[in-house]
Amino acid sequence: MIEQTSSQLFLITQSTGILAVILHQLDYQFRGSQIIGIIVWLLTIALLVLFVLLYVAKSLLFPRKTKQELTSDITELCTLAGISITFGTIIELVALVCAHTWGEGWGIAAYVLAWVNVGLAFLTCVGIPYVYLWYICPGVDGIAPVVVLPAIAAITAASSCGVVTFAGEISSRLQVPMIIVGYVLLGLGLPFALSLIVIFIARLLNGEWPPRAKAPLTYVWIGPLGQGSYAFQILGTSAAAPGLGAFGTYNKGRFITNDDGKIIEAASILTGLLLWGYAAFWLLFSLVESAHLGLFRGGGIKNRGYGLQMWSPMFPCVRLPTSLLELLGLI
Repeated sequence: MIEQTSSQLFLITQSTGILAVILHQLDYQFRGSQIIGIIVWLLTIALLVLFVLLYVAKSLLFPRKTKQELTSDITELCTLAGISITFGTIIELVALVCAHTWGEGWGIAAYVLAWVNVGLAFLTCVGIPYVYLWYICPGVDGIAPVVVLPAIAAITAASSCGVVTFAGEISSRLQVPMIIVGYVLLGLGLPFALSLIVIFIARLLNGEWPPRAKAPLTYVWIGPLGQGSYAFQILGTSAAAPGLGAFGTYNKGRFITNDDGKIIEAASILTGLLLWGYAAFWLLFSLVESAHLGLFRGGGIKNRGYGLQMWSPMFPCVRLPTSLLELLGLI
């Protein structure tokens, strides 16, 4: 069992993590939705700990096999980014649930965890691409949607920074540096993700479509765009609201003032709209591809078999509608 452990298991935890966040944040609540969200959140924590322990055990007991997989299989390598992505969703719930229920102490805990994830996201977003460019070097025809997961890790860390500053009940002196670093993380991950999308389109123009078994991974392209849209919104809101917002309360220097916070919020909403529009394109494109390949009709899934890659659409497709609802609430 340990020898067969795959990093693709982290696709499951990132999916349950975002599901827990959405169940808590939805404006349209049903009876028991927040309780279900907390249960799913606790399940996500348990699964993440279990899968990390299993993968560490595999790395220690079978180091050669683990190294061979990580330096030859781009999917196995890139899905390691799911650790940081999952950690980010867990931190968001610490701020939204624990800090709101039990006070500032939990907000500080979420703040510290968010900084830990910032470091992990930087390592993930730079380290994983370096490894697959140096060892695997897939070429344009070998670029798969899964390569964008390290960028999603950075963007998810940015959204976690926004959630912690907005809901963590911490002082503006703590909020401001985290908001700024959140935007830096967007600069780290988003342009890289957009570059990979261009390369993937070049692959399609060469007639090199992904294998049918990996078709669900096309939905992953929605991830950096939908998550980026949400990250811009929550960081802008944290800078300008509620009340004076983090920038208005801090109100020092030429950049961190109340007026600057309002400008940043407006610019973030506009950027969020643009990103959401591009995410909608990839959602529709992926749905057309799925229909064309017969994945969801005519016994397509049964004939193809179940795989962990079937979890890949959940994270981006769940975040996209909630990002839109958040945008509509700010407009």
